[in-house]
Amino acid sequence: MTERFVEAGNKGHAFIWEQRWEDAVTAFEYALRGIPKDPTLYDGLATAYRELGDFPKALDNYQQAARISNGDPIYLEQVADIQQRLGLYSEAGQTWMWIGEMRLRENKLDEAVDKWMLASRLNPELLKAHERLAAVFERQGRTVQAINEYMEVARLYEAQGNNFKALEACQAALNLDPRNPDVLTALELLQTGEKAFGGEGTIRPPAVNFDAPPSRMVKAAERQKRTVSPIEEALQVSREKMAEEIFSSSDSDVDEIDQMSRMAAISQALDFQTRGLINEAIHSYEQVLETGVKTPAVYFNLGLLYQEKLRFEEAIQVLLRSVKSVDYRLASHFALGESYRALGKVNEAIEHFINVLQIVDLATVQHEQADRLIQLYENLADSLIASGERDKASEFSTALVEFLSHKGWEDKVKEARGRLDSLSDGDGTMILGDILTAGSSRVLESLFLAKEHSKRHLYHSAMEEIYRAIEISPTYLPAHMQMGELLVKLQRIEQGVHKFITIGDVCIVRNDIHEATRAYQRAVDISPLNHETRVKLIDLLKQHDNYDDAIDQYLSMGESYYQIAQIDKARQTYIEALKLAPRGSADKKWRSKLLQKIADIDMQRLDWRQALPVYRELRRAEPNDERVAITLVDVLFKTGDRDQALRELDRYLVQLAKTGKGGKLLGILEDMVGHRPTEAGLVDRLTRLYIQQRRTSKAIELLDHLGEAQLETGQTTAAVVTIKKILSLNPPNQEAYRQLLSQLKS
Repeated sequence: MTERFVEAGNKGHAFIWEQRWEDAVTAFEYALRGIPKDPTLYDGLATAYRELGDFPKALDNYQQAARISNGDPIYLEQVADIQQRLGLYSEAGQTWMWIGEMRLRENKLDEAVDKWMLASRLNPELLKAHERLAAVFERQGRTVQAINEYMEVARLYEAQGNNFKALEACQAALNLDPRNPDVLTALELLQTGEKAFGGEGTIRPPAVNFDAPPSRMVKAAERQKRTVSPIEEALQVSREKMAEEIFSSSDSDVDEIDQMSRMAAISQALDFQTRGLINEAIHSYEQVLETGVKTPAVYFNLGLLYQEKLRFEEAIQVLLRSVKSVDYRLASHFALGESYRALGKVNEAIEHFINVLQIVDLATVQHEQADRLIQLYENLADSLIASGERDKASEFSTALVEFLSHKGWEDKVKEARGRLDSLSDGDGTMILGDILTAGSSRVLESLFLAKEHSKRHLYHSAMEEIYRAIEISPTYLPAHMQMGELLVKLQRIEQGVHKFITIGDVCIVRNDIHEATRAYQRAVDISPLNHETRVKLIDLLKQHDNYDDAIDQYLSMGESYYQIAQIDKARQTYIEALKLAPRGSADKKWRSKLLQKIADIDMQRLDWRQALPVYRELRRAEPNDERVAITLVDVLFKTGDRDQALRELDRYLVQLAKTGKGGKLLGILEDMVGHRPTEAGLVDRLTRLYIQQRRTSKAIELLDHLGEAQLETGQTTAAVVTIKKILSLNPPNQEAYRQLLSQLKS
């Protein structure tokens, strides 16, 4: 009896990919009388009703499929889709919200966010969706989006009469942007008991531009591209600006007498300064400030004059004002460094000198190198200040002042950048600070010579130069990196790998994560089977949220295990990587790639039962992948689950028909029957397709082969059914089939 219902279900699926919707409805409704707990039958029935345009019935059946399957997202997504078609936007929002929660439990955060965003658009009053999005966006550093969602949360809580929760949401938004005017306004209104959202005079959550690019830490306008010493050029600019001030139009807010007084004070200050009358110039500039002219140019000039008279404390106070201006930033940092150094405040001097070098260096590199350059200067500042070595910091300051104190310094910078770039040669960014921290220009000269010798394959001569550089500056890491590369070229692989690992360990101590990663990466590139170092590299990448590169390393490690036939370790490595997949970039499709690696191993071992759950996951992750869909059917047959194999096949065939790829059905079925010619379910589906295409002779031939195989294996009952199907097609030799049928029945 049950077989009739199963057969009806199979016919229903077949009718769907034949687009015989009404026949599919009849078949599925009959099948459900005997098998009322099969979600795939409700899914098929819902699909047929949807194609017939009966959306309410389609919704009922998709909901039933979802209930029976304990909320399988595949069916829930269909429920949400039909709810939207019916205009049930609030219900659709709730459904997408629930799907998002399920994706979150599966550690598929990106998918969860997509569902919550859809839910909040369909149902803007869905508080839970906005709370989820606010929390996720804040963790991801998407500040503008997080603020927008927190304001939506505040609006909804206010509507519920829960002002305490609304205030909490606004406070969370304010923590992200303490100067946001809309958030501040909302807080003020809520704290005074007034309506903050939704009424007249109230505010709406701030508009969000999701496509706005992040601001760069360094703008082009901040880069100095000068041709004379920093102080001299800034001084010239300041005098020009003050001269413009003298001849500019009068200020409407200042009476004519005061205006004349300002002009006279500025003119006199410039005159005294030009003539070298320092005390008089200082007095005049102080008078200029008293008249209300408090421009960066005035502060900068006065700061230099104070410095010249050794009044360093006063110089610092005014230079800290001029340093905020782009025009005087470089020169002000330089002067501040000198002033702090004169007062014996080495750490403060180092901070300003590092800023000078960073501004200069940024003008010499490509735009995309800016962020890395800034990081390197931060590391340099930390190392000089945190080391507590006063002599080392003092030497650095002296070298910097000497480097930039003369005319022609910009040409020296360009020359130094060329030398640094030739040394790095794609091996990582180097900074002008390297010239000053190497301890001597001879260090870089030796490294440059070593590079040239290496290009000519004179490796031993190159090594002598590197030893010379390290003798001068034992802790200079670029020299050790170059030595590591040279050891590899000399085929001293083990020593080279050890050198890179040591460099990586030192960089970890120095908190230079970029260089540590680069050193460890070089070690594993040279020695792919060095799994201990690769694990250190992976841990480092994970600690700093570089999940894509970490997964890449897992893949490389799994491949290396596979190459040395340690299959179990390879599989376990891919499983470890799978835990990180949800944190990687969505466009990388890490989960699918890793599942495929695991599945390939299981298939090669002929471990069908272990491969089966992997392919089920792959099928869900890659619903449009033909190879995955067909392999899943094959694995189900191999594990003996014939009924599920046929259901999975029907599901894929229907999917092809719906997406306009029906032309593939024939090839897929013929290939499957070719591998399993005695599988009646496969033969039945191919026969139906032949009949639909009016290729009756092919259908008869296919059934004839099946009948022969069934008779050979003693499946008499099945053979009788097959012969009856042949007779129903009016074969040319009907009498022979009838005689055979009679013999089998006797």
